[in-house]
Amino acid sequence: MRRVVTILQDFSDHDVVQFILRPQIIARTLAGIFSLTVFASLVNEGYQNLVTSSELHCVLNENDAACCYGITVGALSFFLSLVFLGLDAFDSIVTSHKFKYAILVLDVTFSSKRSYFLPDP
Repeated sequence: MRRVVTILQDFSDHDVVQFILRPQIIARTLAGIFSLTVFASLVNEGYQNLVTSSELHCVLNENDAACCYGITVGALSFFLSLVFLGLDAFDSIVTSHKFKYAILVLDVTFSSKRSYFLPDP
């Protein structure tokens, strides 16, 4: 039993585990998962054929703009989550404070714009 505890303690001291357990990384990962869920569900099940026609119609009140909007916001959110997750991984390598500040400004800007464009429930 002591050996298992020792192995777990050694594993928790590893840099990768410390990186994954940071709250910012957990939040970015969850944002990526949720945006991928929105994007994928609209792409797969967002359009359906009606019995009377062979054309695809959006399931959101047959409004094609609503489906396109949801797909666009979901895809952009997913890719931006991946970009900023990658930038967080290289945060310790970057030494320039101006570059870190630029990343922070871009992060805040994209996060605020993304939350502004998401529809209200």
